[in-house]
Amino acid sequence: MDIKPDYQRLLKTIRHEEPDRVPLGEFQVDTQLMERFMGRPVRDVRDRIAFQAAAGFDFIYLRANYEYPGMSPVVATGTPMSWEYDADRETESEGNFGARRVQTLADLDHFPWPNPETVDTAHFDVALDVLPPGMGLITGVGGIFTRTWMLMGYEHFSLSLMDNPELVARVAAQVGQIQCAVLRRLIRMPRVVAVWYGDDLAYTEGLMVSPKVLRKYFFPWIEELAGIAHGAGMPFIMHTDGNVQMVLDDLIALGLNALHPIEPKAMNIYELKRRYGQKLALFGNIDLGYTLVAGEGTPQAIRAEVRQRIQDLAPGGGYAVASGAGATRYVALENFNAMREAVFEHGSYPIRL
Repeated sequence: MDIKPDYQRLLKTIRHEEPDRVPLGEFQVDTQLMERFMGRPVRDVRDRIAFQAAAGFDFIYLRANYEYPGMSPVVATGTPMSWEYDADRETESEGNFGARRVQTLADLDHFPWPNPETVDTAHFDVALDVLPPGMGLITGVGGIFTRTWMLMGYEHFSLSLMDNPELVARVAAQVGQIQCAVLRRLIRMPRVVAVWYGDDLAYTEGLMVSPKVLRKYFFPWIEELAGIAHGAGMPFIMHTDGNVQMVLDDLIALGLNALHPIEPKAMNIYELKRRYGQKLALFGNIDLGYTLVAGEGTPQAIRAEVRQRIQDLAPGGGYAVASGAGATRYVALENFNAMREAVFEHGSYPIRL
């Protein structure tokens, strides 16, 4: 099968139309896995684009290079992203988890907030020089909820919801304003075709905070981000781990067009398909907890799982194949390739399996 990139394949899928085949919808592939696939180092955006094209993707996801002090830099060169903590990794716990750089209202005035007008976007120009015909850029910003609680530390954030709600509101607003301003810059870049917003709102069993908290402090900012995307004529795709069913209706009302990655152990993708139909495109759900893992799943099991998802979810559009979290370094290369190849083998429209 011809695996040349065609970003319209992805856009049609989000619109619940049938393109020539089901797209690959993986937004995060670990650098070590890319290097095993390519057989050489992956050092910069050129290498990442070469990987995306060789693997059969229709897009590359690029963000601006910037971060909030105390948290990890966003690296757009293919280097694995990892959070940096002020606390000792050996004693880290859920209670003290996070950067804990903002503890009081006074800290807001002294914190070195990123300047949206000066964030580094030079790699976008590099990408445009080597982007293959048909490959689109997907851009976006990281989570407002995640950054808020990480800047405060999770325990302090949680206590402040009761003891100092003004602090939570002001940190969320500061982060939200910056992220929206950055996105307004990014969507003006040439060949950008969609917006991807990553913000983990939940764990396997449920939300990290109550729906009331999300609706009060964070959903207005997500709505603004979605509005920026839609105002530019682009779909709004959201990544969140865990079970977000309690607020999925909210997210759709805010402007969500596609959801990624739909962890199998957290949510039933078939139930979501029945419930939301053409309101929401679904990306992911290939089991990262077992099937894709080196030493656990097999290429045969991967092919069967992908074939089943395509058969059940792809007719009529609205489904892209990807893992249920992101293609991590512990994904076996042969299993990653089996996932890709199963899409090329079974994903042609009309679906007849």
